[in-house]
Amino acid sequence: MVNDNDHLIIWDVNTEGSSFPPPNRLNVFNQDGTFHTQIGGNGRGPGEFIMLMAMNTGNGNVYALDHTNQRLNVYNADDYSFERSTLIEQWNVHSHEEVEELGFGRLDIRNDGNHLTAFFDRVPNSDRQRIFKLMLIDTDGNVLNPEPLEFPAGFTIRPQTTPPGPSLTLLFMGHTITALSRDMALYSAWTRDFLIKKHDANGVYQSAIYYPVTGLPFDLRDHTESSRYNIRDIRNAFENSDEELPETNVVLDDLIVDDENRIWAAVPMDPLRENYEWWILAPSGELLAKLQRPRNKTIFDIKDGYLYAKEIDEETDSEYVVKYQVELTER
Repeated sequence: MVNDNDHLIIWDVNTEGSSFPPPNRLNVFNQDGTFHTQIGGNGRGPGEFIMLMAMNTGNGNVYALDHTNQRLNVYNADDYSFERSTLIEQWNVHSHEEVEELGFGRLDIRNDGNHLTAFFDRVPNSDRQRIFKLMLIDTDGNVLNPEPLEFPAGFTIRPQTTPPGPSLTLLFMGHTITALSRDMALYSAWTRDFLIKKHDANGVYQSAIYYPVTGLPFDLRDHTESSRYNIRDIRNAFENSDEELPETNVVLDDLIVDDENRIWAAVPMDPLRENYEWWILAPSGELLAKLQRPRNKTIFDIKDGYLYAKEIDEETDSEYVVKYQVELTER
């Protein structure tokens, strides 16, 4: 994430050692790659965190959501000093009638300092289909939009283990992906269709972009031989459901909106989603360019004509950040 001071904030997970969850770090770098400072630290004290769920910068602050400590830390974006934290359980949104009995799922942090909170619910008359409801709140957890936005969350199964494991979402069945623009517009897409919808900062539907793209042929073995999915659990789930396995794979896997409101949509190039063809779209939906990149070369920000990606050295397994200049030229 590149903030308004042109500092690069890296959310780093230290996988060395045996601790679980592994320690998280927020490091700040200058544009020339030199280290600037560290934000917070590992622990349970003021300003510390153990396992981050979300991070963003905007409105003069840096926000870090800590899953383990169940709180949102707020830091000053000028000197990165700790300012305050709020406990998730104390957010007033939990008493809102639309979500008061639902489990908190995730937090999307907007540039204006407000946040979109996701609460997960079951689809009526279905024990496997889920939806999520997005509520707009401020940093203290007060509700700003009384009517939530609802999106399909996907098809879930529960592994047949002892004790029973957590539910798993079968991503190949489709789920909703979202992206926030710098002017707080919300973009969403159901991954089985190249249909990207736009809502403004108040949640009002604005427009949509559609391309008739078809996914690659689906083979269940592609998703079970090298993943956490167990083919027996999946087959058992579908035997007790009205759903059927798909004939094709998903057509979208990720969304990013850059600082010029161009939409970057990741189209998987293989069944295992190891490589992406990024479609770069104008705000109107016009296709401007395509960029092919491996999925593990994660793009985490596009700003001021540069693309920032986290990559891995194959020889040393060390992670590093690469800054690319983005130039769109006519062929």
